[in-house]
Amino acid sequence: MSKIYIENSTFMEYIDELATQITEMNFGADTWEENQMNTMVFTDEAQDYYNEMYDEYETLTNNMLGVYSNTELDSLEDVAKKYRELKLKK
Repeated sequence: MSKIYIENSTFMEYIDELATQITEMNFGADTWEENQMNTMVFTDEAQDYYNEMYDEYETLTNNMLGVYSNTELDSLEDVAKKYRELKLKK
């Protein structure tokens, strides 16, 4: 399967939405709390769960759908650029 690359911000927003929804389903009213800056944040337990789900959904999206963030392309381009620069110096 060939890889499909999408804009990093879109990819992250998609994975975040999945992880947030599953976290809210699992923690219900215990998902959110207000912090010292009067903003809503995950409870510690919900944050840990969210982090696990984010990683899981990212991996599933990569492996099953072949969809990746374009930051992988940026990394590959950087490697290729450094390789070309080394070759030119020889």
